[in-house]
Amino acid sequence: MLAVLIEFRVRPGQDDAFRAAWTETTEYIRARFGSLGSRLHRAGDGRYVGYAQWPDRETYDRDHAWDESGRAIRQRMADTLLEGRGRVLDILDVDIDRLTREPADEPVS
Repeated sequence: MLAVLIEFRVRPGQDDAFRAAWTETTEYIRARFGSLGSRLHRAGDGRYVGYAQWPDRETYDRDHAWDESGRAIRQRMADTLLEGRGRVLDILDVDIDRLTREPADEPVS
C-alpha cells in the first residue's frame, strides 16, 4: 500500500469551496483511478494536508485520463488554491497500518 501526503494552501475565504471541491475530486479519483480514498486534515497554521492511500505504486503512477467532468472538478479545486494546485510532500510505502476504517459512506466530521 502507498500513502501520498499533499499540502494545500487555500485562498482566504475559500475554505468551504475548497473542502467541497476536495471531496468531489477525491471521489472522482477513487471511482476512476483506483485510489483507496483520502483524509483531509487542517493544520494549526491554516494549511490543509491530505493523506491519500493507493493499493500500490503502479496504480498511483498510471497515466490518469481526466474526462471533461473531471477536469471541471479539478479546476474548481484549483480556483480555491493560492498556487492553483496542491504540493506533494511525500510518497510513502505503508509499513504498519493500524488506522480504524470508517464506512466509506459515513464521513468523519
